[in-house]
Amino acid sequence: MIFNIEPKGKALNIFDRLYLFFFIILPFIYTDKLVDPVLIPRQFFLTVFVFIVGSIIFLNARAKRMIIDFTFLKLMINVSFIVLLITIGVSFFLSIVIQESIYLLSKVAIEFIFFMITTFLLIQKKLNLNSLIQSVVIFASISLFLALFQVMKLALSKNDFFENVVYVGATFGIKNLLASILFLCIPFLLHSFNYGKVLKIFSITVGLLSLFLIWLLQTKAVIIAMIVLAFILLIYLLKEKTINKVGFKIVLVSGIIIFFMISAVTLQNRQKFSHIFDKKSSIERLFIWDNSIEMVKENFVFGVGAGNWQIHVPKYGLDKCPTYEIREGMRTLQRPHNDFLWMLCEMGVLGFLSYVSIFILGLYYLIQLLIKHKDHEYSWLHLCFFATTIGYMIIGFVDFPLERIEHQIILFVILSITSAHYYHKFNQFKTPILLQNSTFGLVFFAPVLLSIFVTIKRAAGEFHSQKIYIYEHNANWQKLIKEADNAMSSFYVMDPMSAPIEWYKGVALFSQGNIEVAKISFEKAYSIHPYNIHVLNNLASCYESLKDHDKAIKFYLKALYISSEFEEARLNLSAVYFNMKQFEKSFEVIDQCNTNSKDSKYKLFLSAILSAFLELKLNQQTDLILKNKGLAIVSDKEKIVQIYFESKAKNIKFDIYFLNSLNSF
Repeated sequence: MIFNIEPKGKALNIFDRLYLFFFIILPFIYTDKLVDPVLIPRQFFLTVFVFIVGSIIFLNARAKRMIIDFTFLKLMINVSFIVLLITIGVSFFLSIVIQESIYLLSKVAIEFIFFMITTFLLIQKKLNLNSLIQSVVIFASISLFLALFQVMKLALSKNDFFENVVYVGATFGIKNLLASILFLCIPFLLHSFNYGKVLKIFSITVGLLSLFLIWLLQTKAVIIAMIVLAFILLIYLLKEKTINKVGFKIVLVSGIIIFFMISAVTLQNRQKFSHIFDKKSSIERLFIWDNSIEMVKENFVFGVGAGNWQIHVPKYGLDKCPTYEIREGMRTLQRPHNDFLWMLCEMGVLGFLSYVSIFILGLYYLIQLLIKHKDHEYSWLHLCFFATTIGYMIIGFVDFPLERIEHQIILFVILSITSAHYYHKFNQFKTPILLQNSTFGLVFFAPVLLSIFVTIKRAAGEFHSQKIYIYEHNANWQKLIKEADNAMSSFYVMDPMSAPIEWYKGVALFSQGNIEVAKISFEKAYSIHPYNIHVLNNLASCYESLKDHDKAIKFYLKALYISSEFEEARLNLSAVYFNMKQFEKSFEVIDQCNTNSKDSKYKLFLSAILSAFLELKLNQQTDLILKNKGLAIVSDKEKIVQIYFESKAKNIKFDIYFLNSLNSF
């Protein structure tokens, strides 16, 4: 047996206590003072935790109470991690926004250090396996009860329960992330069945409530992952000879009955569980994947740079997106909802292969342990880990657990335990890696310092970005400019919605009438995000205000090339041609707008352009009676707009329809 179960009553050592404290506090790390309430705070918390644990290891090594034996780094899974980190570093040279690449490097590096020290402590038996598993169980139970508290509040409110339950996210942001984190904790709950009656009852309760909540949240990817996990465990149980057959049959039959009952309830209440059957999100993902594949085709070898997918994705067009808000630029895309495709886009083929190989090697280690390890307790644990890793990959294929700190922590705990077990069972390395204190300090503390510095700077940026949104809504331009200056730093130039901070500043300056300075801000924003349609539109508007029509047209056309339905840019372009007295072109542009446009400028621009366009056409008429009759009507702008809408409804060219209708006046 690799790790002995701790005897009852044995005191926890300092590392056991630290990990327990870490997992208890983790679900509570949340602040609404930042744009993303959990991402940066949890990275900072992880960094502080890693710093404390690493410092204790360092001090113990200096006092010769611990040997820093990192021979396990020879395992290929660690090589894959290191190659991935190197690939992220190299991608800096390809990044448009290097600040995003630095942030991603700091995040992945600190996660890898967490993986390293956890694996090291497990191998050295300084961290007890059962204590670690129980810490994760406590994390799962806290996360679950925070979510159930939200569910209860919703049930007691007057709001439609099933319509709003999908907004339950506890402290994980959204339902998908909550459901996937509960799923990742399942193997720890299953293994806890071995720890005595009280913990067994507690784990079963948490597990069943987690399954119920996952079903209630209607997260398709997690439900599929759960079915796959159940299927893998069922196959194992069918083959396992040591299991009590009567008890197994009862569990099996009960499970089948519950599954069919849940399926029947779901199907009979399709309206209430509409999110399970809704295809809209799937269609949107397919569009995003199409654009991502185009990105891969152009950047297959090296990628577009770490953290830069969000910059490049609009380049491949937004017209085919089924979501109106995205086509209009009201909503931006930050991630492809496919971690593997994300890696391929940003880090190229080498980064993708190194990332995928982490999972392949983890699964390989687990298969080897299942084949060689005869102890039933650990075979069950390894099988649960195997099924959960497969499930994680399914979720990662349609969602973004890679972005989230807590998801990576649980995943790396699984990989750390797997690596430690595999190392103990198959260690054939003859030459040890014994790090000197100075070497360990450099390797360990450099990523810690980078992560602390980056998270502090980005937290400050998000804090000021929150204020920017408030001042923009209230049109308090002077305070917005001040907050924008405070938000920007060497590590933060773009908010989590992929909008450059300089763009917000430019909007404020433009609104104050300071066009020249606004142009400078918009040009800086354009250098950061050259495919953001609002940046392109506002930069074009600056050029138009400065009478540089040619540059204005150039940038409006760029915005419309990305999204032909971006009405603000289309209306502005029609105004440019109008100002240049190119009335025919002006009409051709505005004629492509949706007649149901809610833009306040639409009818105002339309009436002026229609009048000018008709005057142009009438002046070309040789029939003086028709010409004079038409010119008399042109001044009635309401009538002209009405005739235009009639022509659109009948799908007849406006000028032809107008001339034909003159006979009826």
